[in-house]
Amino acid sequence: MDVQWYPGQMAKAKRVLRENLKLVDAVIEVLDARLPASSRNPDIRELLEKRPVVAVLTRPDLADPVQTAAWLHSLRKDYFAVAVVNGNTGEGIKKLLQLLRTLPRRRKHGQRPLRLIIIGIPNVGKSSLINRLIGRSATQAGNKPGITKQPQWVRLQAGLELLDTPGMLWPKIDCKQQAFRLAAAGAVKDEILDPVELGIELVFFMRQHFWEQLRQRYNLEHSLDDPREILVEIAKRRGCLLKGGVVDLEAAARLLVKDLREGRLGRITLEKPGEQEDEAEELCQNVGRGDLPLTE
Repeated sequence: MDVQWYPGQMAKAKRVLRENLKLVDAVIEVLDARLPASSRNPDIRELLEKRPVVAVLTRPDLADPVQTAAWLHSLRKDYFAVAVVNGNTGEGIKKLLQLLRTLPRRRKHGQRPLRLIIIGIPNVGKSSLINRLIGRSATQAGNKPGITKQPQWVRLQAGLELLDTPGMLWPKIDCKQQAFRLAAAGAVKDEILDPVELGIELVFFMRQHFWEQLRQRYNLEHSLDDPREILVEIAKRRGCLLKGGVVDLEAAARLLVKDLREGRLGRITLEKPGEQEDEAEELCQNVGRGDLPLTE
């Protein structure tokens, strides 16, 4: 699976980040709890070394809590601090605010409020997190990429100031598994994807790791094994049919992806700590059964 989506505002967002790092004391990097490693932007790692970075895992209600705890432990070696926040309920926001108040302030700007910049891939929950930090709805939030278009300063509780930035991917996503995870989580526009290929890749993943959840959700037979045949069966059982009873694989694939994103398949983490090293050794080859590359 290939996913390449790097519109002009993402290149601009990187320039904004570089220009504004000199104005802030620290960075908040928002990561999706379902794919903490894949949602890290490798294109800005060198820039972030100049400031303390706090990682915030969002959407913990959709992720496996055991894996989230494992990720918290794993990420602490790479970040100044790590926190978990549910943007929908606000759970974890008080702890995060307490943590942010402990961040070191740049010495020459010791009298002004602590300034932060928040970054993350598209549709990772930045706007929802900011609204929780502020205590009111100040930025537009939505379950699709590309909501935030321009950088904007907002004042948080306890005198903290935060610069919001548009979601940023990177110019070339080389790892096939990473591309699949980003597509499945909704970090790229669905319009540039082949929905059937994504659906087949998701079935393949679920068949390997969460077969019982998939089987129960769609009342599938135990003997099913081929991902495309499983998607065909999902289409039949959910009434995804065209005229003449022809199976509508695209509708079934969209239904499956929607169920994943909304938690109807259970609390699913798409990657575990340490898997990335193994994938690098395998050159991140596509392990799924999709037929076509996903290109714009």
